[in-house]
Amino acid sequence: MINVDKLHKELEAAGIEFSGCNSNGVVWDIENVEEIQEREDVKSVIDSHDPAPDDITVLRGKYFKAGLTIEDMIFALWKKVMSSDSTDADSLQSLMDGVDALLN
Repeated sequence: MINVDKLHKELEAAGIEFSGCNSNGVVWDIENVEEIQEREDVKSVIDSHDPAPDDITVLRGKYFKAGLTIEDMIFALWKKVMSSDSTDADSLQSLMDGVDALLN
């Protein structure tokens, strides 16, 4: 099992130049021509890959289940910054605080 987003970040952190990867562990070279997952440096990253979602992904999932979306946050922030109306942002913050309290 491969967490594509996480593997992508792990390959980048290892300094490997590549064009993409997929959930089957296939990794393409920088020109998107050859599969390079058998190369020793790439194989090492894949072998040590932990597919579990990172903490921020888990938290975003909890917020989404509680009814909070990134789009909601953007519009609330925009309204707060551009119109000096923090009503929506304050409401969303209360929702986030409630989710955070359940996690602690």
